[in-house]
Amino acid sequence: MKRIILLFLMAVLFFSLRVTGQEKIVSGKVTSAEDGLPLPGVTVKIKGTALGVMSDTEGNYMIKARQGQIIVFSFIGSMNQEQIVGTATTINISLKQDSKGLNEVAVTAFGVKQQVRGLGYATQNVKAKEIVESNQPNIVNALQGKVAGVQINNSSGAPGSSASINIRGGSSLSGNNQPLFVVDGIPVDNSTPVSQGGLVASAAPASNRAIDINPEDIESITVLKGPAAAGLYGLRAASGAIVITTKKGVSGAGKLTYSNNFSFDRVNKLPELQSTYKQGEQGVSNAVATGSWGSLLSAGDPVYTNLSDFFKTGFSQTHDVSASGGNEKTTFFASAGLLDQQGIVENTSYKRKSFRLSGDSKITDKLKVGGTLNYVESDRKYVLQGSGSGVMGAALWPTSDNMSVYLNPDGSQRTLTGIDNPYWSRNYKPITDKVNRIIANGNIVYDPFSFLNVTYRLGTDFYNEKFKSIRGAGTTVVGEEKGAISEVASTNQITTSTLLITGKKTFWDDFNTSLTLGHNLESTAYEGVTTTGLGFIDPTFTSLNNTLPNTRTSINNITRRRIMGVFADLNLDYKNLVYLNFRGRNDWSSTVRKDARSFFYPAISTSILFSEVLKEMGLKSDDRVFSFGKFRASWARVGKDAPPYVLATTLGTTTNSSTINPRGFIINSGGYYGNPLLQPEFTNSFELGADIRFFKSRIGLDVTYYNSTSDNQILGTRTTPSSGAFLAYLNGGSINSRGVEAILNIQPVVSQNFKWSVDLNFAKNKSTVKSLPGELDRIELSDAWVAAGGTNVAQAAAFLNGSLFGINGTTWKTNSDGKLLLDNNGAPQVAPALSIIGDRNPDFTAGITNTFTYKNLSLSFMIDIRRGGDIFNNTENAMVYSGTSKKTLDRTTRVFDGIIESTGLVNTKSINLDQNYYQTLYAKQGYDFVEDGSWYRLRYATVSYSFPKARIKGIGLSNLQVSLTGRNLILITNYSGVDPEVSGSGAGVNGSGSFGFDNLGIPATRGFDLGLRLSF
Repeated sequence: MKRIILLFLMAVLFFSLRVTGQEKIVSGKVTSAEDGLPLPGVTVKIKGTALGVMSDTEGNYMIKARQGQIIVFSFIGSMNQEQIVGTATTINISLKQDSKGLNEVAVTAFGVKQQVRGLGYATQNVKAKEIVESNQPNIVNALQGKVAGVQINNSSGAPGSSASINIRGGSSLSGNNQPLFVVDGIPVDNSTPVSQGGLVASAAPASNRAIDINPEDIESITVLKGPAAAGLYGLRAASGAIVITTKKGVSGAGKLTYSNNFSFDRVNKLPELQSTYKQGEQGVSNAVATGSWGSLLSAGDPVYTNLSDFFKTGFSQTHDVSASGGNEKTTFFASAGLLDQQGIVENTSYKRKSFRLSGDSKITDKLKVGGTLNYVESDRKYVLQGSGSGVMGAALWPTSDNMSVYLNPDGSQRTLTGIDNPYWSRNYKPITDKVNRIIANGNIVYDPFSFLNVTYRLGTDFYNEKFKSIRGAGTTVVGEEKGAISEVASTNQITTSTLLITGKKTFWDDFNTSLTLGHNLESTAYEGVTTTGLGFIDPTFTSLNNTLPNTRTSINNITRRRIMGVFADLNLDYKNLVYLNFRGRNDWSSTVRKDARSFFYPAISTSILFSEVLKEMGLKSDDRVFSFGKFRASWARVGKDAPPYVLATTLGTTTNSSTINPRGFIINSGGYYGNPLLQPEFTNSFELGADIRFFKSRIGLDVTYYNSTSDNQILGTRTTPSSGAFLAYLNGGSINSRGVEAILNIQPVVSQNFKWSVDLNFAKNKSTVKSLPGELDRIELSDAWVAAGGTNVAQAAAFLNGSLFGINGTTWKTNSDGKLLLDNNGAPQVAPALSIIGDRNPDFTAGITNTFTYKNLSLSFMIDIRRGGDIFNNTENAMVYSGTSKKTLDRTTRVFDGIIESTGLVNTKSINLDQNYYQTLYAKQGYDFVEDGSWYRLRYATVSYSFPKARIKGIGLSNLQVSLTGRNLILITNYSGVDPEVSGSGAGVNGSGSFGFDNLGIPATRGFDLGLRLSF
């Protein structure tokens, strides 16, 4: 009998162990305890393992688990909840809101995640959904209007054109003011060439290299705005950082996703042309004249809409597919994307193919390894702009002539004197740019003890680029009439090594500490060969080998740069109520003199959750009205080094043949005069902020004030000819940038079937030049000049005690009372010296995003606002010179109100407002071409519908969504030119940049997108 009982007990035990060890499917729904609404994106994990899934759009989840295991449910803004797996296969969870504020995390330095509540400085996150909704091929443009304090400007409406990005104004008079881009913990290249193949930036703005990043691969973007936030990344993050986190695999059932978009684009806005006067000169019609200075058009004379007819409807398509999955130990994510964008100008396009693979594996309980490999291939075709011989020469073409007839009967170009026909240019002056790029990183994470973590990451960003520009035989460009070709072959690489050692310890159950010690090494290498040739022997064969041998030139450029840094990051907090952070980094740079290569910069910040402090003191009982309150403050200092190879003066290619002992190369007088005494420049920044929320976080307001000063600037500027060079680098000058940022989040309606949320951001910045070295009163940017009739009329410049983003231009000559000083004939005169004629910096910017959700239907739209900020309308200036501007319709006589300079008498003489006046006087002064660049625009509007799960389950789908997006549909502005969001020379111009210059660039577009997204 005992043997039978023993056998029975052993059988029961075996059966229990078998049942306990068996996996089963546990499913359920996660909802909000406050309103009962389903919660999508909830993380559902098996405690103590890497196995986890996320709830879908309806809050449903499904996971494999064993009886006795613990499932952890976590969601941003809610308290974590744990549930033991029993015999039931359905577990529904209701998550309560976290009264202590958001548990949201931000990716800060080197891929390290930190709770936002503990940060003493401002950051802002942009989620994947917001990025995808904007439908922008360039990831920089996807941030437009979404982040307070971030200003973005396009260079043109051409596919693949660059976009500049500035955070909180600028900190450098002539250096790079754009933020550092970081992908999965490693810095990547977002440079934009300021010139390629001998073409200046305004003639052919290049792409910024962040365009290579596929937006569909991005999980989130964190914008680190100030030195306190970005300082640990070192001197390259002195202007802030854009930290990108890409999508990773999740353990559990595999998932396959496919999405596409089909887009249609049209010109958004064009300048208006006069159609009153014919083609001609000095009031007489002339069929070969360049300008519209002929006689009046007669009734019945044909009028051609040359400008609008030149542009077509651009069509684009994107296709993306991704797969993810894994188990408790290993996860993977793979994706492939194709973008094919055709521009609004024939023969302009941008194509991008991207492939990405990432994986993470848990080798042991203490050791994890992971890595990412991203390959991108891009191919851009574009055309010249920025002058009458570019495609926007269509704005200068007389409306009495049919521009589309661009070939003569013999096949040669039918042109006007001095400018190419835009139709001929788009066919016979192509520019191509091909890039092959690899971004790869690997990391090892070792946890030898529960309180210690060691992470090592090695990454590289490598790409080669092949640029080619052709000017066909028959062009009117002086010196290139028989054709010309320029080619650039270059390689770029950034290699980064980072070691992080982090220890965490809690004392007396109330004091939490963590200390991170780090080492960072970054090596940058560039090598490029530029080859040019003139005169095609066979005019139909555009090859370098087909040019005259004696015209060919070749230049090899090699650049190396290395930065090494060590840093420490100490975090202290008391009961998760009061946080204190100390940071410090020391860098060694290869670009400054040896005894100044080592420089240290610290930071300190604090965060106080005063709502929780009040609760601890018994002064606050619940969260129904005042939900959450946080005060933060920070001070930081960050350094910046010099560009490579400016410590010594470069030599030219001409040898000394004029002295008694003729030997050696002559100094390159056109280059920068070297300065072996250069020291690093520093920026000191102070920041205060508060984050307060009401009515269970239905209303949230985040406000920041910042003030930063950049001293001892490394300045590239013009010098007196007696110095032996026109340009030189020196230390001197300071900039003060201060401003206010505000972010307001409101949920006016939250119900079972309907939800409405509003997100508003506001920013106001003022960047002032406080001092300049020597007798300088301004810093001029030669890469942002614009000209009329061969005479420079305006440029970007920073003015002493004035704006960093000023416009330096020509004006009418006046006396001290502002009265015009006229010549003896009563005509106004252009002042010999340039002066400040505008400020491109806006008074403030704002973005308002509304999102409405009704069951499975969603509507989201964003209104983008900019008040103030001057634009120099050089397109209008060129139209005045050619006679196509409506400003030239007044061709009568005028008596100018002013004083004859030679006599001091009041003027009584009249002058003719004829071709001579408009070309030699009016177009040569820039003041009248400065316009207000304010705008209100509907940046995008997206309607999407997600099909109910029950309907699509039968066809094997887990998600099916369709969407319709409109981009740039409404633009309200008083600006007379093209879209005032312009950057005439692209994003490559340093210092205050070239934004605010409308210089005959391809206009911006508006368009529609049809999208589909499905998952298996």
